[in-house]
Parts: sequence; structure tokens; C-alpha cells
Amino acid sequence: MSRELLENSVESLITVCNDIYRHIDRSEREEISDVDFELVKTFNALVAINQRNIDVLYPNRKKGEVKTLAFRNVRKDIKEVSV
Repeated sequence: MSRELLENSVESLITVCNDIYRHIDRSEREEISDVDFELVKTFNALVAINQRNIDVLYPNRKKGEVKTLAFRNVRKDIKEVSV
């Protein structure tokens, strides 16, 4: 039962992350809104949580690089968003 619950949680988190990823405004701009910043922060937190869950479910899997979101402004500076 617990394994199934964790698997369902992973699937739900993937759905939420996909929704954020598809709809977040990635255009270059001078200022980042508080809402966009929180969406990216939430996305990155959910990705980290999901990776831990997947590590528990599949401890022998080959681990790849985890992708997170960051902002790039019009000057091409990258602003990493940590969790």
C-alpha cells in the first residue's frame, strides 16, 4: 500500500511539474514577477522531492542529472532559483 501511494505521489508531482513547465513565462525581461519566481521555486522544490521519491522506489536505477528552472534576463544573466 505504501509503495503504491508513493508511486501515485510521483505521478501526481510529475503532472504538476509538467503543467508549470509548459505554462511558465520564459521570455527574457528586466524584472521577474513574484508569482513567476514562486512558480519556478515551487517547480524546483517539487523536482527535488520527486527525485528523492524515485530514488527510494528504484534504488538501483542509473541516476541522471536533475534539471531545474532558472531565469535569464535581457542581459543574458542567469538567475538560479534555489529551493
